[in-house]
Amino acid sequence: MLSGRLLPYHFTVRVLRLQFILAIFLCGAPVWAQQSGVLLGIAGPSTAEGSDTQDFATVHEPQYQTLWIARDAAGTLKVLSTLPELIVPRRDGFWHVGVKQVCEFENKNESLRQVVWAAPVAKPGEVEQTTPCTTHKPEDYAPPYGRAEEDMDKISQCGVQLVNILYLSPELISTSSYSGQSEDCEPRGGHYSLEYSVRAFASSEPVGFGQLLGATAKLAYARALPKQGKDDAGNDCGQPSAADDTRWRIAHAHGRWHPYAHLDMGYFGCAADAPIRMLLPASLTGDAPSPISWELLHTKLPGAADFYLSPGGDLLIAAAHDDTRFYELRAGVPGKLLLKLPPGGIVMAQWATGTHLREWTEQFAKLAQQPLPAPVIRVKPAGP
Repeated sequence: MLSGRLLPYHFTVRVLRLQFILAIFLCGAPVWAQQSGVLLGIAGPSTAEGSDTQDFATVHEPQYQTLWIARDAAGTLKVLSTLPELIVPRRDGFWHVGVKQVCEFENKNESLRQVVWAAPVAKPGEVEQTTPCTTHKPEDYAPPYGRAEEDMDKISQCGVQLVNILYLSPELISTSSYSGQSEDCEPRGGHYSLEYSVRAFASSEPVGFGQLLGATAKLAYARALPKQGKDDAGNDCGQPSAADDTRWRIAHAHGRWHPYAHLDMGYFGCAADAPIRMLLPASLTGDAPSPISWELLHTKLPGAADFYLSPGGDLLIAAAHDDTRFYELRAGVPGKLLLKLPPGGIVMAQWATGTHLREWTEQFAKLAQQPLPAPVIRVKPAGP
Protein backbone atom coordinates (compact mmCIF):
# COMPACT_ATOMS: atom_id res chain seq x y z
CA MET A 1 0.00 0.00 0.00
CA LEU A 2 1.40 3.43 -1.00
CA SER A 3 -0.59 5.70 1.29
CA GLY A 4 1.19 8.88 2.42
CA ARG A 5 3.42 9.04 -0.67
CA LEU A 6 2.94 11.11 -3.82
CA LEU A 7 3.50 9.16 -7.04
CA PRO A 8 5.52 10.77 -9.85
CA TYR A 9 3.44 12.52 -12.50
CA HIS A 10 4.52 10.27 -15.39
CA PHE A 11 3.72 7.15 -13.34
CA THR A 12 0.28 8.48 -12.42
CA VAL A 13 -0.52 9.27 -16.07
CA ARG A 14 0.61 5.81 -17.12
CA VAL A 15 -1.64 4.15 -14.52
CA LEU A 16 -4.62 6.26 -15.54
CA ARG A 17 -3.98 5.47 -19.21
CA LEU A 18 -3.87 1.73 -18.46
CA GLN A 19 -7.10 1.99 -16.45
CA PHE A 20 -8.79 3.83 -19.33
CA ILE A 21 -7.66 1.19 -21.87
CA LEU A 22 -8.84 -1.58 -19.56
CA ALA A 23 -12.24 0.10 -19.16
CA ILE A 24 -12.63 0.35 -22.94
CA PHE A 25 -11.66 -3.30 -23.32
CA LEU A 26 -14.16 -4.46 -20.70
CA CYS A 27 -16.95 -2.38 -22.20
CA GLY A 28 -16.33 -3.75 -25.65
CA ALA A 29 -15.54 -7.34 -24.66
CA PRO A 30 -18.08 -10.15 -24.82
CA VAL A 31 -20.16 -10.55 -21.69
CA TRP A 32 -19.54 -14.30 -21.17
CA ALA A 33 -18.04 -13.98 -17.69
CA GLN A 34 -20.44 -11.30 -16.48
CA GLN A 35 -23.90 -12.69 -17.21
CA SER A 36 -26.04 -15.79 -16.73
CA GLY A 37 -27.50 -18.16 -19.30
CA VAL A 38 -30.27 -20.65 -18.70
CA LEU A 39 -31.17 -24.02 -20.15
CA LEU A 40 -34.96 -24.21 -20.08
CA GLY A 41 -36.85 -27.48 -20.47
CA ILE A 42 -40.34 -26.85 -21.83
CA ALA A 43 -43.28 -29.28 -21.82
CA GLY A 44 -45.38 -29.10 -24.98
CA PRO A 45 -48.63 -30.83 -26.03
CA SER A 46 -49.58 -34.09 -24.33
CA THR A 47 -52.55 -36.46 -24.34
CA ALA A 48 -55.61 -35.18 -22.47
CA GLU A 49 -56.36 -37.65 -19.71
CA GLY A 50 -60.11 -37.77 -20.33
CA SER A 51 -61.16 -37.03 -23.90
CA ASP A 52 -58.07 -38.24 -25.75
CA THR A 53 -58.04 -41.66 -24.09
CA GLN A 54 -61.35 -42.76 -25.61
CA ASP A 55 -59.61 -43.79 -28.84
CA PHE A 56 -56.07 -45.11 -29.37
CA ALA A 57 -55.72 -42.85 -32.43
CA THR A 58 -55.75 -39.73 -30.22
CA VAL A 59 -53.19 -40.99 -27.67
CA HIS A 60 -49.71 -39.62 -28.35
CA GLU A 61 -46.38 -39.11 -26.64
CA PRO A 62 -45.86 -35.83 -24.76
CA GLN A 63 -43.60 -33.36 -26.55
CA TYR A 64 -40.67 -31.48 -25.01
CA GLN A 65 -38.02 -29.04 -26.12
CA THR A 66 -34.96 -27.39 -24.62
CA LEU A 67 -34.06 -23.73 -25.09
CA TRP A 68 -30.55 -22.42 -24.53
CA ILE A 69 -30.98 -18.75 -23.65
CA ALA A 70 -27.96 -16.48 -23.22
CA ARG A 71 -26.49 -13.24 -24.49
CA ASP A 72 -24.96 -13.18 -27.95
CA ALA A 73 -21.62 -11.51 -28.76
CA ALA A 74 -23.42 -8.15 -28.92
CA GLY A 75 -24.83 -8.58 -25.42
CA THR A 76 -28.46 -9.23 -26.44
CA LEU A 77 -30.33 -11.97 -24.58
CA LYS A 78 -31.63 -14.48 -27.13
CA VAL A 79 -32.70 -18.06 -27.67
CA LEU A 80 -29.40 -19.22 -29.14
CA SER A 81 -30.41 -22.87 -29.67
CA THR A 82 -33.63 -24.89 -29.68
CA LEU A 83 -33.53 -28.67 -29.42
CA PRO A 84 -36.21 -31.36 -29.33
CA GLU A 85 -36.40 -33.50 -26.18
CA LEU A 86 -35.02 -32.45 -22.81
CA ILE A 87 -31.26 -31.89 -22.57
CA VAL A 88 -29.82 -31.81 -19.06
CA PRO A 89 -26.19 -31.20 -17.94
CA ARG A 90 -24.77 -33.98 -15.77
CA ARG A 91 -21.35 -34.73 -14.31
CA ASP A 92 -20.43 -36.92 -17.29
CA GLY A 93 -21.79 -34.56 -19.95
CA PHE A 94 -25.17 -33.73 -21.45
CA TRP A 95 -28.00 -36.29 -21.39
CA HIS A 96 -31.26 -36.32 -23.34
CA VAL A 97 -34.51 -37.41 -21.72
CA GLY A 98 -37.94 -38.11 -23.16
CA VAL A 99 -41.03 -40.31 -23.21
CA LYS A 100 -41.62 -43.20 -25.63
CA GLN A 101 -45.01 -44.81 -26.30
CA VAL A 102 -45.30 -48.55 -26.93
CA CYS A 103 -48.24 -50.78 -27.85
CA GLU A 104 -48.33 -54.16 -26.10
CA PHE A 105 -50.42 -57.24 -26.87
CA GLU A 106 -51.70 -59.73 -24.29
CA ASN A 107 -54.78 -61.98 -24.10
CA LYS A 108 -56.29 -60.63 -27.34
CA ASN A 109 -55.99 -57.07 -26.09
CA GLU A 110 -53.82 -54.13 -27.07
CA SER A 111 -52.77 -51.53 -24.52
CA LEU A 112 -50.70 -48.34 -24.76
CA ARG A 113 -47.94 -47.56 -22.30
CA GLN A 114 -45.65 -44.53 -22.12
CA VAL A 115 -42.15 -44.90 -20.66
CA VAL A 116 -39.48 -42.39 -19.59
CA TRP A 117 -36.03 -42.95 -21.09
CA ALA A 118 -32.69 -41.21 -20.46
CA ALA A 119 -29.23 -41.54 -22.01
CA PRO A 120 -26.09 -39.53 -22.85
CA VAL A 121 -26.77 -37.38 -25.94
CA ALA A 122 -24.54 -39.52 -28.15
CA LYS A 123 -26.46 -42.70 -27.28
CA PRO A 124 -30.07 -43.80 -27.80
CA GLY A 125 -32.28 -44.30 -24.77
CA GLU A 126 -33.64 -47.80 -24.20
CA VAL A 127 -37.24 -48.78 -23.56
CA GLU A 128 -38.28 -52.30 -22.65
CA GLN A 129 -41.66 -53.72 -23.67
CA THR A 130 -43.53 -57.00 -23.68
CA THR A 131 -45.08 -58.57 -26.80
CA PRO A 132 -45.47 -55.73 -29.34
CA CYS A 133 -48.69 -55.10 -31.23
CA THR A 134 -48.91 -56.04 -34.89
CA THR A 135 -50.83 -54.44 -37.75
CA HIS A 136 -54.50 -55.43 -38.09
CA LYS A 137 -57.43 -54.37 -40.22
CA PRO A 138 -60.14 -52.15 -38.66
CA GLU A 139 -62.64 -55.04 -38.85
CA ASP A 140 -60.35 -57.14 -36.59
CA TYR A 141 -61.28 -55.01 -33.55
CA ALA A 142 -64.32 -54.92 -31.31
CA PRO A 143 -65.16 -53.46 -27.86
CA PRO A 144 -64.85 -56.08 -25.08
CA TYR A 145 -68.50 -55.94 -23.92
CA GLY A 146 -71.73 -56.77 -25.72
CA ARG A 147 -70.06 -58.65 -28.54
CA ALA A 148 -71.97 -60.67 -31.09
CA GLU A 149 -71.05 -64.32 -31.50
CA GLU A 150 -69.01 -63.61 -34.64
CA ASP A 151 -66.88 -61.01 -32.76
CA MET A 152 -65.74 -63.26 -29.90
CA ASP A 153 -62.24 -63.75 -31.31
CA LYS A 154 -61.64 -60.12 -32.19
CA ILE A 155 -59.07 -57.84 -30.58
CA SER A 156 -59.94 -55.21 -27.98
CA GLN A 157 -58.07 -51.98 -27.29
CA CYS A 158 -58.21 -51.38 -23.56
CA GLY A 159 -55.74 -49.79 -21.20
CA VAL A 160 -53.77 -46.54 -21.47
CA GLN A 161 -50.88 -45.39 -19.29
CA LEU A 162 -49.85 -41.79 -19.86
CA VAL A 163 -46.59 -40.44 -18.47
CA ASN A 164 -45.50 -36.79 -18.22
CA ILE A 165 -42.20 -35.37 -17.01
CA LEU A 166 -42.92 -32.67 -14.44
CA TYR A 167 -39.40 -31.84 -13.26
CA LEU A 168 -35.88 -32.60 -14.42
CA SER A 169 -32.51 -31.89 -12.84
CA PRO A 170 -29.05 -33.47 -13.19
CA GLU A 171 -30.01 -35.86 -10.38
CA LEU A 172 -33.79 -36.44 -10.40
CA ILE A 173 -36.77 -36.98 -12.69
CA SER A 174 -40.28 -36.29 -11.33
CA THR A 175 -43.18 -37.79 -13.32
CA SER A 176 -46.93 -38.26 -13.30
CA SER A 177 -48.57 -41.49 -14.45
CA TYR A 178 -52.23 -41.71 -15.45
CA SER A 179 -53.77 -45.16 -15.98
CA GLY A 180 -57.28 -45.49 -17.32
CA GLN A 181 -59.74 -47.08 -19.72
CA SER A 182 -62.06 -45.81 -22.44
CA GLU A 183 -65.81 -45.87 -21.82
CA ASP A 184 -66.06 -48.92 -24.10
CA CYS A 185 -63.72 -50.80 -21.76
CA GLU A 186 -64.95 -49.45 -18.40
CA PRO A 187 -68.56 -48.27 -18.69
CA ARG A 188 -68.87 -47.62 -14.94
CA GLY A 189 -66.37 -44.75 -15.10
CA GLY A 190 -64.15 -43.37 -12.36
CA HIS A 191 -61.75 -46.32 -12.51
CA TYR A 192 -58.56 -44.42 -13.19
CA SER A 193 -55.45 -43.65 -11.18
CA LEU A 194 -53.06 -40.70 -11.13
CA GLU A 195 -49.78 -41.38 -9.39
CA TYR A 196 -46.60 -39.39 -8.96
CA SER A 197 -43.07 -40.56 -8.35
CA VAL A 198 -39.48 -39.32 -8.34
CA ARG A 199 -36.57 -41.40 -9.64
CA ALA A 200 -32.83 -41.09 -10.13
CA PHE A 201 -31.13 -41.57 -13.48
CA ALA A 202 -29.50 -44.86 -12.51
CA SER A 203 -32.78 -46.68 -11.88
CA SER A 204 -36.39 -46.49 -13.03
CA GLU A 205 -37.56 -47.42 -9.53
CA PRO A 206 -39.12 -44.60 -7.46
CA VAL A 207 -37.01 -43.18 -4.65
CA GLY A 208 -38.53 -42.52 -1.24
CA PHE A 209 -38.44 -39.00 0.19
CA GLY A 210 -36.74 -40.32 3.32
CA GLN A 211 -34.39 -42.51 1.30
CA LEU A 212 -33.25 -39.44 -0.60
CA LEU A 213 -32.97 -36.93 2.24
CA GLY A 214 -32.87 -38.93 5.49
CA ALA A 215 -35.00 -39.63 8.55
CA THR A 216 -36.03 -35.99 9.05
CA ALA A 217 -37.42 -35.94 5.52
CA LYS A 218 -39.40 -39.13 6.09
CA LEU A 219 -40.97 -37.55 9.17
CA ALA A 220 -41.76 -34.36 7.22
CA TYR A 221 -43.49 -36.49 4.57
CA ALA A 222 -45.68 -38.17 7.19
CA ARG A 223 -46.58 -34.84 8.80
CA ALA A 224 -47.57 -33.35 5.44
CA LEU A 225 -50.36 -35.85 4.78
CA PRO A 226 -53.89 -34.63 5.55
CA LYS A 227 -56.21 -36.63 7.77
CA GLN A 228 -58.51 -37.42 4.86
CA GLY A 229 -58.09 -37.81 1.13
CA LYS A 230 -60.50 -36.07 -1.26
CA ASP A 231 -62.23 -37.35 -4.40
CA ASP A 232 -63.16 -35.45 -7.58
CA ALA A 233 -66.26 -34.05 -5.85
CA GLY A 234 -64.30 -32.82 -2.83
CA ASN A 235 -65.67 -35.49 -0.49
CA ASP A 236 -63.62 -37.29 2.17
CA CYS A 237 -62.58 -40.67 0.80
CA GLY A 238 -60.23 -42.30 3.29
CA GLN A 239 -57.26 -41.87 5.58
CA PRO A 240 -53.86 -41.82 3.83
CA SER A 241 -50.99 -43.94 5.10
CA ALA A 242 -47.43 -42.67 5.45
CA ALA A 243 -45.92 -46.14 5.23
CA ASP A 244 -44.88 -45.65 1.59
CA ASP A 245 -43.06 -42.34 1.02
CA THR A 246 -42.19 -43.06 -2.64
CA ARG A 247 -45.35 -41.34 -3.84
CA TRP A 248 -44.39 -37.70 -4.14
CA ARG A 249 -43.74 -35.08 -6.78
CA ILE A 250 -41.72 -31.92 -7.40
CA ALA A 251 -43.38 -28.73 -8.60
CA HIS A 252 -42.32 -25.08 -8.91
CA ALA A 253 -44.05 -22.35 -6.90
CA HIS A 254 -43.09 -18.92 -5.53
CA GLY A 255 -39.61 -19.05 -7.05
CA ARG A 256 -38.49 -22.51 -5.87
CA TRP A 257 -38.90 -26.22 -6.59
CA HIS A 258 -40.99 -27.75 -3.79
CA PRO A 259 -41.79 -31.35 -2.81
CA TYR A 260 -45.42 -32.49 -2.50
CA ALA A 261 -46.76 -35.74 -1.09
CA HIS A 262 -49.37 -37.34 -3.34
CA LEU A 263 -51.15 -40.63 -2.63
CA ASP A 264 -53.62 -42.10 -5.08
CA MET A 265 -56.20 -43.84 -2.88
CA GLY A 266 -58.90 -45.26 -5.13
CA TYR A 267 -61.59 -44.54 -7.68
CA PHE A 268 -63.01 -41.18 -8.79
CA GLY A 269 -59.78 -39.33 -8.09
CA CYS A 270 -59.56 -40.19 -4.39
CA ALA A 271 -56.14 -38.88 -3.34
CA ALA A 272 -54.19 -37.02 -0.69
CA ASP A 273 -52.00 -34.18 -1.93
CA ALA A 274 -50.12 -31.69 0.25
CA PRO A 275 -46.87 -29.69 0.29
CA ILE A 276 -44.02 -31.14 2.35
CA ARG A 277 -42.68 -28.48 4.70
CA MET A 278 -39.05 -29.08 3.79
CA LEU A 279 -36.92 -27.33 1.19
CA LEU A 280 -35.12 -29.42 -1.37
CA PRO A 281 -31.34 -28.80 -1.22
CA ALA A 282 -29.86 -26.53 -3.86
CA SER A 283 -27.44 -29.34 -4.75
CA LEU A 284 -30.43 -31.18 -6.25
CA THR A 285 -32.42 -28.29 -7.72
CA GLY A 286 -29.93 -25.54 -8.53
CA ASP A 287 -32.21 -23.02 -6.78
CA ALA A 288 -30.52 -19.81 -5.72
CA PRO A 289 -31.24 -17.94 -2.47
CA SER A 290 -33.81 -15.35 -3.52
CA PRO A 291 -33.20 -11.66 -2.70
CA ILE A 292 -36.66 -10.90 -4.06
CA SER A 293 -39.88 -11.60 -2.19
CA TRP A 294 -43.06 -12.96 -3.73
CA GLU A 295 -44.93 -9.85 -2.56
CA LEU A 296 -42.40 -7.51 -4.20
CA LEU A 297 -42.60 -9.49 -7.44
CA HIS A 298 -46.37 -9.05 -7.60
CA THR A 299 -45.96 -5.35 -6.97
CA LYS A 300 -43.39 -4.89 -9.75
CA LEU A 301 -44.79 -7.56 -12.13
CA PRO A 302 -48.49 -8.01 -11.29
CA GLY A 303 -49.13 -10.57 -14.06
CA ALA A 304 -46.43 -13.01 -12.95
CA ALA A 305 -47.59 -16.38 -11.61
CA ASP A 306 -44.11 -17.66 -10.76
CA PHE A 307 -40.46 -16.70 -11.17
CA TYR A 308 -37.03 -18.25 -11.65
CA LEU A 309 -33.87 -16.53 -10.45
CA SER A 310 -30.30 -16.95 -11.71
CA PRO A 311 -27.68 -17.93 -9.08
CA GLY A 312 -25.74 -14.77 -9.96
CA GLY A 313 -28.79 -12.63 -9.18
CA ASP A 314 -28.63 -10.85 -12.55
CA LEU A 315 -31.54 -12.46 -14.42
CA LEU A 316 -35.19 -13.04 -13.52
CA ILE A 317 -37.65 -15.19 -15.46
CA ALA A 318 -41.28 -14.25 -14.82
CA ALA A 319 -43.76 -16.94 -15.92
CA ALA A 320 -47.25 -15.64 -16.65
CA HIS A 321 -50.38 -17.03 -18.29
CA ASP A 322 -49.80 -15.15 -21.55
CA ASP A 323 -46.01 -15.19 -21.88
CA THR A 324 -42.63 -15.81 -20.27
CA ARG A 325 -40.51 -12.71 -19.70
CA PHE A 326 -36.83 -12.26 -18.89
CA TYR A 327 -35.80 -9.21 -16.86
CA GLU A 328 -32.52 -7.70 -15.86
CA LEU A 329 -32.22 -7.87 -12.08
CA ARG A 330 -30.36 -5.32 -10.00
CA ALA A 331 -30.19 -5.46 -6.20
CA GLY A 332 -33.18 -7.79 -6.18
CA VAL A 333 -35.39 -5.45 -8.24
CA PRO A 334 -36.67 -6.34 -11.74
CA GLY A 335 -35.49 -3.83 -14.32
CA LYS A 336 -35.19 -3.82 -18.10
CA LEU A 337 -37.22 -6.36 -20.10
CA LEU A 338 -34.65 -8.38 -22.06
CA LEU A 339 -36.69 -11.08 -23.80
CA LYS A 340 -40.28 -12.24 -24.18
CA LEU A 341 -41.30 -15.78 -25.20
CA PRO A 342 -44.63 -17.62 -25.58
CA PRO A 343 -45.95 -19.30 -22.43
CA GLY A 344 -44.84 -22.85 -21.70
CA GLY A 345 -44.67 -25.34 -18.88
CA ILE A 346 -41.15 -25.10 -17.47
CA VAL A 347 -39.91 -28.49 -16.21
CA MET A 348 -36.21 -27.65 -15.98
CA ALA A 349 -34.09 -24.54 -15.37
CA GLN A 350 -30.33 -25.11 -15.31
CA TRP A 351 -28.05 -22.08 -15.14
CA ALA A 352 -24.57 -21.36 -16.49
CA THR A 353 -22.15 -18.51 -15.84
CA GLY A 354 -18.60 -17.57 -16.69
CA THR A 355 -16.71 -19.75 -19.16
CA HIS A 356 -19.58 -22.26 -19.24
CA LEU A 357 -21.57 -19.76 -21.30
CA ARG A 358 -19.25 -20.02 -24.26
CA GLU A 359 -18.87 -23.78 -23.84
CA TRP A 360 -22.62 -24.40 -23.73
CA THR A 361 -23.27 -22.08 -26.66
CA GLU A 362 -20.78 -23.99 -28.80
CA GLN A 363 -22.03 -27.41 -27.70
CA PHE A 364 -25.70 -26.61 -28.26
CA ALA A 365 -24.99 -25.12 -31.66
CA LYS A 366 -23.44 -28.46 -32.65
CA LEU A 367 -26.27 -30.51 -31.13
CA ALA A 368 -28.87 -28.43 -32.97
CA GLN A 369 -27.26 -29.25 -36.33
CA GLN A 370 -27.67 -33.02 -36.10
CA PRO A 371 -30.58 -35.25 -35.03
CA LEU A 372 -30.22 -36.89 -31.65
CA PRO A 373 -30.39 -40.71 -31.62
CA ALA A 374 -33.96 -41.98 -31.22
CA PRO A 375 -34.79 -44.34 -28.34
CA VAL A 376 -34.48 -48.07 -29.02
CA ILE A 377 -37.23 -50.52 -28.03
CA ARG A 378 -36.07 -53.81 -26.52
CA VAL A 379 -38.62 -56.63 -26.46
CA LYS A 380 -38.57 -58.44 -23.12
CA PRO A 381 -37.98 -62.19 -23.53
CA ALA A 382 -41.04 -64.30 -22.82
CA GLY A 383 -41.12 -65.92 -19.39
CA PRO A 384 -41.18 -69.68 -18.75
